[in-house]
Amino acid sequence: MSTAQRIIGTSTERPEQVDVSALHRLQVHAQELCAKAMELTDSWGQAMFILDPPTVERVFGALGFSGAVAANVYEAVRSLAYVRRDELGAEGRNEFTWHIVDATVMTLRGATSIGAPTGIDDGNVEAFLTTHGELFEKVMSTMPQYTRRLMFSPEVGATVMASLGIGLSADKLYQLAATYGRQVTLDLEGRRGISTQFIRSLSLTIAARAQLH
Repeated sequence: MSTAQRIIGTSTERPEQVDVSALHRLQVHAQELCAKAMELTDSWGQAMFILDPPTVERVFGALGFSGAVAANVYEAVRSLAYVRRDELGAEGRNEFTWHIVDATVMTLRGATSIGAPTGIDDGNVEAFLTTHGELFEKVMSTMPQYTRRLMFSPEVGATVMASLGIGLSADKLYQLAATYGRQVTLDLEGRRGISTQFIRSLSLTIAARAQLH
């Protein structure tokens, strides 16, 4: 097997091979998952995005997980109690945020070292996207509408990717976003922007298909 094949292939289960019993892995690795969620909260600039059950189910279904896994992962992650929302006039509750999605995907596939190098970098990411373009486009179309209008700097994107073991530079992400994400922004003072839709679709495609440890 060539180096490129090892990078594009997987050593862990593909999402469609993951049985509902694998949800137990989330409890086994709860400490690592919660720590990664906290790290990614900082990587995104301490922004929080709370998810609802239908969105979680659609995203995990789009990634290839079975209906049973996609339908039950919301409560499995919420039970980790890594973030709590208190609202006036309502009982406080644990939530499921975007920060933990990629790590959850990797853990369900059997990864035990979230953030270890995935082998994806500036030099091979386009080959990866060519191989897994159908999945990437499916995830892009599944992202909520609001993610198309939330623009983050490619530097933030690169920090997020690094937290997940993905070695992509800010310049490469901006270049990719213009083509694969189909939009970028540039303000009067030179600040660049790439959409949350693109960043998340790329990281999730890698989480679902890259070789993991």
